[in-house]
Amino acid sequence: KNKTLINSDSEQCETEASSTKEIILYKNLLKEISDTLTTIVLNNKKNKNARNDNSPFFHEHAPKITIFDYLLRIQKYSNIENSTFIIALIYIDRICHKKGIILTKYNIHRILFTSILIAVKYNEDIIYDNLFYSKIAGITIKELLVLENSFLEIIDFDLFVPNDIYKKYSEYLDY
Repeated sequence: KNKTLINSDSEQCETEASSTKEIILYKNLLKEISDTLTTIVLNNKKNKNARNDNSPFFHEHAPKITIFDYLLRIQKYSNIENSTFIIALIYIDRICHKKGIILTKYNIHRILFTSILIAVKYNEDIIYDNLFYSKIAGITIKELLVLENSFLEIIDFDLFVPNDIYKKYSEYLDY
């Protein structure tokens, strides 16, 4: 059904169908990102060096939440733009290439969240304080600051994403 939502001035604002379409679009994007990262993590499972990650992103216990559910949680509480998720994926590639970090079930959630946090701060107009983001991530604010600073240092504070790179990732994600 395509009910029209009306504001107090009785003007047409949007339809339920259009807002449903937006929800489907971001869920599809998050699913694509999740599937990509999950495939990488599973492929890296065979790498014996991956378990001995000495980066600040490593955690002894892998979270029980899936990457997709974690992305949905982040989106639910922070309402991040789709472009920010794509930029975060680019940042993950940068950290892996610069430091040789291997994505595993022991570090993916922390790397993912940190890349999203940094992308939010770089790309969004409305951002919240780190305490808010630490609650979404399920980590302490102190831990969040360590992760954020480490991530930025590893990628040499290189946050700019050229249009051609952004477009390549968007096309890969079929977004």
